[in-house]
Amino acid sequence: PIKKVAAAIAEYLPMIQAKDLTPGYTGIRPKLQLPGGVFRDFVIKEESDAGFPGFVNLVGIESPGLTSSLAIAQMVDRLLH
Repeated sequence: PIKKVAAAIAEYLPMIQAKDLTPGYTGIRPKLQLPGGVFRDFVIKEESDAGFPGFVNLVGIESPGLTSSLAIAQMVDRLLH
């Protein structure tokens, strides 16, 4: 697959060759944003208004959420109690 990737890149950057590339293990972090809306890193919402009392949606929490997990837990506790 590196040769295919290099060929695609070379359409824009002809100096790039397959030998210049190294596979890596990275991902794409999702972005929560409606068209014209404000970027939101995490969504933490109690869903009573949607007909689900006591249900808390935790959306878009990726690896930075691990660092924030205690604060997120405290917020969920405040939402529910």
